[in-house]
Formats: sequence, C-alpha cells, structure tokens
Amino acid sequence: MEEKRREREAPDDVNEKEMDVIEESDDVNEMEILEEKRREILEAPLPPTPIKFEKNDLTSSSSDQHEQHQPKDSIIDIKELEELMKFLGDHVDYNLKDIHVPVPQCCIYRVPKDLRKINDVAYTPRVISIGPLHHGDKEFIEMEKQKLRYLLEFSKRVGAEKLKEFKRFIEDNEQHIRNYYQENSSLPSPKFVSMILHDAVFIIEVFLKYWLQEGTFDFFLHTPTMLNAIDHDLQLLENQLPYFVLQKLIEQGAFHNVTNEKNPDHDPLLILSHKFFLNSKPVVFPKPNYQIKHFTDLRRYFLLKNFCPVEEPGEIRDLPIATKLHRSGVKFMMGIEDSLEISCKHVKNAIRIPYLKSCELPIPGIKEVELQISRFEVHDYTECLYRNMMALEQCHYPGETHICNFILVMDYLINTVGDVDLLVDEGIIVNNLGDNASIAKMLNNLFLQITSNRSDSYNISKKLKEHYDNRWNHTMATFKTVYFSDIWTGTATVAAVILLVLTLIQTVFSIMS
Repeated sequence: MEEKRREREAPDDVNEKEMDVIEESDDVNEMEILEEKRREILEAPLPPTPIKFEKNDLTSSSSDQHEQHQPKDSIIDIKELEELMKFLGDHVDYNLKDIHVPVPQCCIYRVPKDLRKINDVAYTPRVISIGPLHHGDKEFIEMEKQKLRYLLEFSKRVGAEKLKEFKRFIEDNEQHIRNYYQENSSLPSPKFVSMILHDAVFIIEVFLKYWLQEGTFDFFLHTPTMLNAIDHDLQLLENQLPYFVLQKLIEQGAFHNVTNEKNPDHDPLLILSHKFFLNSKPVVFPKPNYQIKHFTDLRRYFLLKNFCPVEEPGEIRDLPIATKLHRSGVKFMMGIEDSLEISCKHVKNAIRIPYLKSCELPIPGIKEVELQISRFEVHDYTECLYRNMMALEQCHYPGETHICNFILVMDYLINTVGDVDLLVDEGIIVNNLGDNASIAKMLNNLFLQITSNRSDSYNISKKLKEHYDNRWNHTMATFKTVYFSDIWTGTATVAAVILLVLTLIQTVFSIMS
C-alpha cells in the first residue's frame, strides 16, 4: 500500500535519480537500493524478486525453498509428520516445512548456548557479517554498503564478465554451499547467491589489497582498529564462508602474482590467508589429504601442523599446579612456537651458572623431570581465537579435541598468578596484556562448559603425578633450592662441607694423638 501511495503522489516526469532519493529516505527500502547498485555493477539483471515480503509471503517462500535446497536424504517426510501431529492433536506455531536436518557437509555452526553465555562477545562479529548466520543484522547495514564499494573495485580489477562467472559458479553450487551451514537459511535463492558473492568478493579484495600493499589509501587496511576488527571477525565460527568457494573464485580470477618463493605452485588463497592472519610467521602448507573447511578450521590447522597425537590417550585427573610441580623438582622449558606440543622427560639435575643460562654444572645422583610446553603468546584476541577453535572442535571434531586438551592441561597447571609468573619467567607464556592475573583468569574460564575428552597428554600427566607423589623428589628439590640454587650458593655449600670434613678429620687426629 505504501508503494502505491508513492506512485500516486509522484509526478509522471519524475526521473530515476529523484525516485532513488525518495526510496533512500525510507529505511525499509534501503536494501532495495543496494540490490539495484549491484545489478548495475554486474551489468546483468537478476530474476525479479520482491525486496520486501509480507509475513505470509515470507513464510511460503521459506517453505518452498526448503525442499529445493536440501539433499533428499536430509528431508523429513512432512506429510507423515503432519499426520502424526494430527493424530496426537498437537499444534505448533511454526511451519513444519522449515525443519532443517544438518547433513555431513555441515561445518559452520551456531556456537552452543552453554559456551556463548560464558563470553558472548568472543563469538559475535564486531563490524562485518559473513555468511547467512548474522546476515541482515541492523548493526552491519553500513558494512553491506562497503561490500558494494569493494564489489565495484574488484570488478575493475578482474572485469564485469569475470564477476558474472563467479556468480554462475555460486548459483551452480548453491545447494552445496547451503549444506555447509548448521541452520537452513530462509533467504530465497537470488538473495542467497548475492550475499555469498558480496561476502566472497569482499574477503578476496581485502586479501589482495593487503598482499599488494597498494599505495592508495583504504580506510579498512590503513586504520589499525578496523583492520584488527576485520581480522577478528573473519575467524569467528559463526562468520564463515566455505573455503572451496573462495578457492574457486581465486582460481577463476587467475591471480598469478600471488605466489610463494618456496612453493610457487601452491594454493594462492592459502598464501593470501597466511599473509593476512599470520603475517610474521613462516608459511606452512596443509598436508595433501587435509581439506580446509573455512578460516576457523585453517587457524586450527596452523596450530596442529606439527602435532602428533598419541595412540592411547586417557583422561587427565588431579594434575598439580605449576608452582607445586616446580617445588617437587619439575623443570619447565619452552617448546616449539605456534604449536600444541607438550613433552615430558627425565633429565640430570644441574646448577645454572649466572650470566651463562645455557651453561650448567650437573649434580651427581639427583634427577628431575623436564616439562616442555610450546610457546603460548597471549594478546587481546587470544581468548576469542581459542574459544572459536574450541567450539569448532566441540561441534565438528568431538574425537579430535586437541586444542581443548591443550587448554585443559594449561588450566590444570595455572590456578594462581604465581603459576603464570613461573611460566612467564621460563618463556612459555608471552604476556602482551600486561597483567598476569588476567591470564590466569582467562585460562581458568576457557575450559568452562567444554566436554572433557580423552587427552593426548594423559601419559605426560601420569608421569608428572608419579614424580610429584614421590616425597624423595620434594626433598631433593628443596635441597637443591636451598643449597644449590645458583653457582655461588653451591660453591659456598661445597666449601662448607669440605671445611666440615677437614674439621672432623682434625678432631679425630687430635683425639688419637
């Protein structure tokens, strides 16, 4: 009715530009303006679809789209369900055809409520929505406009015809793309395709600009707060596109200038992703049999690249904290950077020589345990990154919760600020937050509501507990701390023992004489 009223009030000779101004003044039709601009860029009109739906139209559209975009083996028998509901006399307030059954390809999930309620901010996009799960939220309307700007810039880079090829690829794989999401999107086909195209082009254009370091100013790339926010949002579990979509668009775009010296024939998207997310880290490429699902999965892979799980894991229980282990003679050492490796071995006890950290003098007859933990760098986005990777493991890798297991070990080791201080002093934890107490709190909360699984570090925890339960180890550790804490104390101890022995010998000879 509102549309008809405008048509009566508008003069016949009103031009297209004036109509745009009228429509722009109305917030309800804002998305229609975005759709019109997109069609101008692509130079190919889309099939006519209404931008605004009445309540009944939206319900029917959602229902009709359900069977079209679901594999046959995931569609429930609606008629049989309706007959059952009628027989039971049950009534529901929603359309039965909207019932969605996730399929094996599903790997982009809503974060479980029990996890989200602990720290909702860690799973929620800040500046941009990617994919259907947060599409349409009011706070991201301005970024939808920026996606159109990037669409225009990308079309100048590759050409409008290439964009049409991208669009056709997404149309041909629409059902496959929908299957990647836990929730069935109610967006009709044209709008779903447009959303995936806009999001994919935005990501690729941002990556290309960051890779090429073009001289022209770009607000998103040259403003640190915006760049960090986009980096943050692109790694959220709920804010993902299927990796194969981006990979195919990069392949069709033939970006030959995106190469790596050591791996010239490798995946250009992987090179771009590594540059954007891990700029200062060495490039590590996935194994041939590993299929990347999305960026959250890719970040998880980067941490697991050198990880070798044990064959017989077990359940960790009652592992003492770091300071207690240290007092029992456990020696903490920094391991590989950007990894989840934890190792434990017996070593000979020794005294460190001041100013020569790598030089040590062994103490005969005393052994200790060395616990080697990979370097764990903590910054503003560490909690967010680990929470999303852990949520992915809980939903998609229930039998391979390697990151969850690593955090479980750290949660056991760290209970107080003193535990963090010890690991910081040994170089295991790199604190970029400035407050060790905040790290202890973060690690103690990370494992809340996480389902415990058989841990790869079970044998390590078993060895540590056996060492800790041996009272002799506590005695020897105390002896070393008090009498051989450094070379000067050790020298004084040895000198005192020699003096005592000489005095005793002199006394014996005096008595004998």
